[in-house]
Formats: sequence, structure tokens, C-alpha cells
Amino acid sequence: MLRPHHVGLTVIAGVVLGLVPDRPWGARSLAAPPGGVVAGTHSQEQIIRVVGGGGPDEKLTTFAVDADGRVLAGVAGEKSLLRVYDGRGEQVAEWPLPVPPEAVNVDPQGDILVAGQGEMLKLDGTGKIILQREAPNMAGAAEAARGVQRRVRDQAGRDLTAKQRALVQSFRKQLADTERKLADIDRDLVELDKRELAGEDTAEGDTIAAARATLQKRRELYEKKQAKLESNIRNPPSPKPTGSARQAAPLRPMPEPAVEVRQLVAAQMKIAAISASKTDIFFTCNSSTGTGFDVWRTDHQFDNGRKVGESLRGCCGQLDVQANDHAVYVAENTRHRVRGFSRDGRPLVEFGSSARGQDDAFEGCCNPMNVAFGDDGSVYTSESGSGRIKRFTAAGRFIEVVGQVELVPGCKKVSIAVSPSGDQVYMLDITRGHIVVMRRTSPRTAGAGEQAVVPAALRLASEAD
Repeated sequence: MLRPHHVGLTVIAGVVLGLVPDRPWGARSLAAPPGGVVAGTHSQEQIIRVVGGGGPDEKLTTFAVDADGRVLAGVAGEKSLLRVYDGRGEQVAEWPLPVPPEAVNVDPQGDILVAGQGEMLKLDGTGKIILQREAPNMAGAAEAARGVQRRVRDQAGRDLTAKQRALVQSFRKQLADTERKLADIDRDLVELDKRELAGEDTAEGDTIAAARATLQKRRELYEKKQAKLESNIRNPPSPKPTGSARQAAPLRPMPEPAVEVRQLVAAQMKIAAISASKTDIFFTCNSSTGTGFDVWRTDHQFDNGRKVGESLRGCCGQLDVQANDHAVYVAENTRHRVRGFSRDGRPLVEFGSSARGQDDAFEGCCNPMNVAFGDDGSVYTSESGSGRIKRFTAAGRFIEVVGQVELVPGCKKVSIAVSPSGDQVYMLDITRGHIVVMRRTSPRTAGAGEQAVVPAALRLASEAD
């Protein structure tokens, strides 16, 4: 099963599959010209404006591209719907939905998958709803909420020593201070992203790079401190006994704070992403057992739900998942990496870093935010701060920079999709309510198609499940 920290298992799997080289992938440097814009294989050519004229409450939430090259844009507001655009970017249809679309994708059979508010829908190519079911995680969410209430009730009567209370109070103060510092660091990182996009001075770029590296190291330290403090609050460590106190009974765990069942269930209703292979459907949602996100798998009738991953790290309500017939890829954005798993959650591949200047680096506070597959099986990644899109082989080796979309910097969903031919790449600009279309301006990197094919060992490992 997917777990938040599988470094050892991932390395073992990589050695077996021949995926872990003797040095980091992508050691070359990404040299950015003035303004921080990196030249790529595609350039921004068109904007599909989805919201703005349909009502003040409309919001573009998600999108997908089908096998015919149609853009399916999810809109929430007074009405929930999908707006459909042809290859020229002209609206050709509008399909009503019973729930606000939080995630949209297209399965290999051409059916359209929509998820929102704890519901999962399947539409045919004309927009007709052919299947609607409650997401399988919802039953588990309700049970988890009841479990939390039981633990709170069972622990409410336990006596706490004065020293334990003092420890917990101290930990809570430290945790609040740590969380404030993390928020300040995230704001500073966003400001650095804005300065980088606006600046043209090379010296300024070097200053920004040094400042970002310092902030990222500081953030990692505070994240570790945050996790330790949260653990100490739940299970306060016993102070070393002295004298007669050595015979005293050990301190008992601190009761968990009360949590409303409806709040837990409401959090579980939000579905961050949905995708499908020929045999399975995968989606991500808020974890029912702790922080982070869980990954669930169902069949194509939304039955036989099974959690295959839990407590993966995502920021700003986002943990993207994309599946094909060989592997399931997750953009674990707060860890600056993409991870590939088998359908049962066994780790297969991992790539990415926060190291500035490398081909495989994902910079900013939380990147890559989204992933997508190319027509040849290659993996595309998108970054919410810079708007940068990159392309990797299925095994995680950097191929090329696709391009850079002009975005309002910030931590947010930046869904991407690739046209059936691979010549168009689309990116969601959720702030402005439109979809940016990038078109190929240079040939594919020599040999990139062959490099992007899923290795036979990776394919067999996935099929073995």
C-alpha cells in the first residue's frame, strides 16, 4: 500500500527494475533567460475563456481533454455543468451536472468521469449521465468520524498530571508558533516566485535563488518540528522520574480534541483528482485517518472500492493522480516529487527534487502540482508558481521543457492535459477562469518517443499485481 515514506522500498524497486541510476537524473542545469522564462518546445498561443460571461458566481474548477481533442471544462456556481469546446476553442455544448465538478477526466473507453461532493459520475460522449454512485470513501469517512468520537469519549475521563498538562500546553504554544512561521515562509516563497517572474537582472536572480534555498531548508526543519510537536501533543512523553517518582505510573495519552462528525464527513466529500486505466478508476481525497490524502481504487462501475494509499502529502487541497495501464502517478507536491505505483500501491518509481537549477527540480513551495500523460506514455508535470511544464520518461528521466504559461503565482491547482497528437498542451488558469493552449513550435527531442515508452520491467511489475 502507498505510504508517505517509502524511500527504502522505492530504491529497492528501482534497483530491481533498473530505474535507479548511479547519479541523480537530470544533472544538467536549466538556464533561464531574462525574466525567468524558459524556452520550450511549445509556446502559448490561445486562451479558452470559460467563465466571466455566464454569471458572477461561476468558477472554473477543473478540465480534461478527450480523444477527439474536445476540452471539457468543469464550472461550479449557481449551476453545475461541463462546457465543451472543440479543437478551435469554440464552445459547442453545455452539459448540466447534479454536483459541482471538483475533478474531471476521460477513461480509455471514452467515457467522461466527474467527481464532486462525494459523488462519482460517468457520462457518455454526448453528456448523458450513464452512472452515478456515492464515492466509496464516504462510508469509511463516517466510520472514521465515529471512531474519533469514541476515542475522545473513552479518554475524556482519564486523569492527567499537572506536569503532563504543562507539557501539552507548552507543546501547543510551540506548535502554533511553528505553524505561523511555516505560513510566513510560504508567503515569502510565493513573493520570490513573483519577483523571479518579473525580474530581468541576473544578479537579482542569483539573490532570489539563494533566498529560496535558505527558505526551503528552513521550511523542512519547521515541518519536522511540526510533526514532532503534533506527536507529542497526542502522546506526551513521560518526564524522567526521580526518587520516589520512579515508581509512579506512566503518563497516559492526551485526549484528542473533539471533532464534529459532519466536519470530518464534509472534508471527505471533496475529491481532488480522478483518473482511470482500462480496468480501474483511481481518485484522491482527504485522509480519513490523519493529515494528507488517500488514494482509492474502484472498478468501472464505482464498486469494489479499496484504499491503496494513505497519508500522502499535498498542499492547498491538491494531490493529483493520473493512471494508465502500467502505473499510477501521484504528484506529491509538498515533497517536490512525482511517485509511480502499481495498481495495488507498490512503489515503482520516484523522481524530482527541490534543488534549484536541475532539470528534475520542482521549485516554489509546493510543486509539481499536477501531472498528465503524453500520447507516447511520457509524463508531463506542471508548477503553480512559475507556470512551467516539463516532460519526463515514464521511468522519471527528464526529456525537455515544454514551456511556461503566464500565471498569477500562487499555490493552486494547475491541471494540464495533452492533445491526442501531442502537439497541443493545455493548462488550467483557475485564478483567471480560463484554459491556456500551448502549441508545438519545435520538433520533439530526438529519441524522446523511444525514451518515454514504459520499460518492459515496469510494465510487467504492474501487470503482476
